[in-house]
Amino acid sequence: MAIDIFLTSIYGSLGQGLLYALVAIGIFMSLRVMKKPDLTVEGTFAFGSVIAMTMLNGGAHYATTLIVAPIGGSAAGLATALMHTKLKIDGIISGLLVTMALFSLNLFVMGGSTISAPLESFIFAPSREWLVALGMQPFNALLWSYIIVGAITLIVVITALYFIYSTAFGLSIRATGDNEYMACSNGVNTDSRKITSLVISNAITGLAGALVAQQQSGANVNSGVGVLIIGLAALVIGEVITPKNVSMLTRLLFIVLGSFIYFSCISLVIVSGLLSPDWTRLLTAILALGALCVPKLREIYLKKRIEKVAK
Repeated sequence: MAIDIFLTSIYGSLGQGLLYALVAIGIFMSLRVMKKPDLTVEGTFAFGSVIAMTMLNGGAHYATTLIVAPIGGSAAGLATALMHTKLKIDGIISGLLVTMALFSLNLFVMGGSTISAPLESFIFAPSREWLVALGMQPFNALLWSYIIVGAITLIVVITALYFIYSTAFGLSIRATGDNEYMACSNGVNTDSRKITSLVISNAITGLAGALVAQQQSGANVNSGVGVLIIGLAALVIGEVITPKNVSMLTRLLFIVLGSFIYFSCISLVIVSGLLSPDWTRLLTAILALGALCVPKLREIYLKKRIEKVAK
């Protein structure tokens, strides 16, 4: 029985990790590639959730939501980027302003504070039904449907990002993030690169919101609260275990692994009974803080070793 509970928690963590890895990748695009923190994430995630559930509630096909939700997210990213690049408003403030505006927009789109849709209309339904037909238990089939959909989505997103950032335009985006003044002196339109980066990162976050809303069987106006910290924790954990001097593709894959590790830690602690689900946010903050401290602790350790050898 204990083994069954453990395996179920691992399957659930893997499914959640794959879905939320999109958030971590979106944060990576802005925070690591462009070296600019983007606080639009929480608003964009909720906006993607609301768009998906509103469309499904109205009878739309789930495939349509996977197109419209990223478009909505990219529009939010574009608004933040234009405020920052054209109006010269600080990037953090721009993100907060857009997130605040999206709160009211979400209420308008939903016509209330919460919304749901029939389970049969979700993207997970076809794979769940297929697995049940093969003889799998309904609950396990549901967990595996999260894994299948999450894995396929990540493969598509990571492949697209790898292709984009391997082109000359993508390399100019990375150059802008590494050294904006140097890129500008070489004729790169840095504003357009910043705009593109924020549009891409928020489109991915909007897609994540659409998928997670279906995994949670609904959306509400507060769907994005805490998502930034969850994504940041997954990102930092992934970076801690990433080897040095690796390609972007490898970094993205380790971010996905970091998301799985994060949700596994949360799930195992809750299943073990050490903490109740009410303490999840605190545990998230502790994990993020610990992961952020690891590079500094590693640096101090190496410095002491060098000093010891020098003596």
